[in-house]
Formats: sequence, structure tokens, C-alpha cells
Amino acid sequence: MFNPKMETLPREEIEKLQLERLRKTLRFLKNSRSKLKEKYKEIEPEDIKSLDDLKNLPFTTKDELRDCYPFEHIAVPIEECARMHMSSGTTGTPVINAMTKGDIEQWGEIMARCLVCATLTPKDRLQIMPSFGLFNGGFGFHYGAEKLGCFIVPAGAGRSLLQLKLIKELGVTAIGAIASYPARLLEVAKENGFDFRETKLRT
Repeated sequence: MFNPKMETLPREEIEKLQLERLRKTLRFLKNSRSKLKEKYKEIEPEDIKSLDDLKNLPFTTKDELRDCYPFEHIAVPIEECARMHMSSGTTGTPVINAMTKGDIEQWGEIMARCLVCATLTPKDRLQIMPSFGLFNGGFGFHYGAEKLGCFIVPAGAGRSLLQLKLIKELGVTAIGAIASYPARLLEVAKENGFDFRETKLRT
């Protein structure tokens, strides 16, 4: 486990914490600059008595997020944001996800827990295969591996022959990729006589 204290909380304590933070989030939203706060004007944080009350909260649709382009949905002043990522925009106006330093810190914590669940340790060498750019793909792996203390190979997307070369020559023990890419990597390896048994890759 990456964070044993939080990851072993009894169910009752987890639900208590979730309820407290849900109310806190709602309170924050209602006092924020976000255009979306209007959806919650009839709901008070104290109205949330249990997690079952989640069903009484309104959904936010992708179209509503698109209508807020670029920054009207963001709850903090843009000056408090450290970076942004966004959707591709292939089916409409892109949706921007602006992140504070706190958001990035939390993202790293979550991904570090995921990597530990995948059996990674600080001794691992992680090759990151999603892209680094407006799409947030590679960054989560990077932040998590950094927190965990892994050696990071930020290869980015594509260039499968180079990916295989790096795996072998750098002693990579783990890869992070979108779900479909390892299958493509196996195809390229087979086409080029690349034998994974000659590498240190394990995860």
C-alpha cells in the first residue's frame, strides 16, 4: 500500500469522511465563481444527510461543460490554476480541465496508489506510453511514479520500435499505457522478432 492509513480505514470512517467532504465541496461550489453553481442553489450542504442523498444532486452534462468554454465552469480564479488539459473536441467544443497545485498533488497520490496496486515499488523503471500534451494521458502516470519514487522513462505515444528498444536497453520493468496499446506492441514485437523474455519487463 502507498498510504496504509487511508487505504485501511474502516468502511464507516470512509463513509463519514466522504460525507464530510461532499458537504464541504458543495459549500465551496455554492460560494464559487463557477457558472454551474446555479444548478445547486436550492440545495444546502446540510440537506445531505447520507451518501444516499447523492441521488438528489443534479447531473452535470458534457453539453453544460461545453457551454462554459473556456473557463466559466471553473470554481477558482484562473490565477489559482497551475495547468490545464482538455478533451479532443472531435465531437464538439473541447472541455477544459483546469487544475490547481492541490489537484495535481491529489492526482499524484491517487496514481501512486494505483501503481502500488499494480505491484510497482521505488525499485521499478516505468516507461510511460500515453502522450504528454493537452490530453492528460501520460501525466498521471508521471506524477504517480514520481511520488512512488520510480525511475521514469517518459517515452510518450507511438514509435513502437523505439518503445521496444527502450524497454530492452534501459531495463524497463513496467509500462503504463492506454488499454489497447500493449496489444499493438505485441504485434510489432512479433513482426520484428523481439523477445520479451530477453527483457526485465514484468508489469
